Amino acid sequence: MLKSKTFMPRSLWPFPKLTPASGLSFWQLQILLVGCAVAVAGIFWLLKGITNPIPPVLFTFIIGNCTWLAVLLAAPVIKQKSPWDWIAYLGVLLPVAAVASWIASVASRIVAGRAEHLLELDWVDIRNGMFFSLLTGVALFISGKARARLEWRNREMEKQITVGQITLQAHEAELQAAHEIQAHLLPHELRR
Repeated sequence: MLKSKTFMPRSLWPFPKLTPASGLSFWQLQILLVGCAVAVAGIFWLLKGITNPIPPVLFTFIIGNCTWLAVLLAAPVIKQKSPWDWIAYLGVLLPVAAVASWIASVASRIVAGRAEHLLELDWVDIRNGMFFSLLTGVALFISGKARARLEWRNREMEKQITVGQITLQAHEAELQAAHEIQAHLLPHELRR
């Protein structure tokens, strides 16, 4: 079976001891975050008429990368049976999203040149960041669980096929042995 996984070479991987989570490499995640940033900027433009795309892009990249790294580091805790996996996942996702939203809010103020209340908590930014993190995080978690379940089923099927092939070879060997035994029991020449 041909497996096509496009992962980054180990020399370019930013975290040498960590492996990609959810089937996404670091660069694939960045491409996904660009798509999310465009979607979020479009939603804000449609709902609020805001045309400055820089804050949604900053929020998307900061929250997305912080959340991805936290989930990657917490993977052993998250890989549990349902419903504990959901509780662990949300227990990691929501606090990290809140802190990452605050960091993104500070970065947005720095980029916008509004540094007078730099470290002030902006609850609107935190609420919006947590909402979009929850929305995309749950969707990615569900798809990741479905992918893992399908990969597990494929591995089980491959095992069954291997066992079936071994059994078939054993049956063929038994038939060959039986054929040889029968051939030795028959007379080599027929009397007339």
